[in-house]
Amino acid sequence: MDIGIKYCGGCNPKYDRKKFVHRLEKNSNFNFEIADFNKVYDVVIVLCGCNSACVNHKELKFKLEKILVRSQEDYYEVKQILDKYSCI
Repeated sequence: MDIGIKYCGGCNPKYDRKKFVHRLEKNSNFNFEIADFNKVYDVVIVLCGCNSACVNHKELKFKLEKILVRSQEDYYEVKQILDKYSCI
């Protein structure tokens, strides 16, 4: 399964977004890559560094789901969402 990762600009990050993704990669068998607006992903994860969530993500294409992450506390919710697709 292809997972597109979209990082915000990082002007006010409240957590380590790269560490967040690394942890997801370590605990799954999915293909993670930086999101490309010209590609359709199974799932898109938008890593907002803070609650403003001002990153441009509207035009990212996905088949199943787009997940907005605003803090490191969102990890278990994201993991749970990805786990439900591990059988596909």
